[in-house]
Amino acid sequence: MKYIVTGAAGLIGSALIWKLNRMGIDDILVVDNLASTEKWKNLSHLRYSNYMHRDRFLSELRSGKKLEGVECVIHMGACSST
Repeated sequence: MKYIVTGAAGLIGSALIWKLNRMGIDDILVVDNLASTEKWKNLSHLRYSNYMHRDRFLSELRSGKKLEGVECVIHMGACSST
């Protein structure tokens, strides 16, 4: 993946992926938690390479896994209830 977008299924994250797609970019790892919401609908019309649950992504980072080939990490993940 060249791009990683956390919080990608939210309103702003999905709008960012839409813009990347318009720029011809679709080599994107989507990181979010789609388990209990309908946020997946925000991604249904977008192009991206892969999806990873946020817990797995954090676990892989904590284990020291390298982000090889990544040009950009865009962190849009946040707790909207705060």
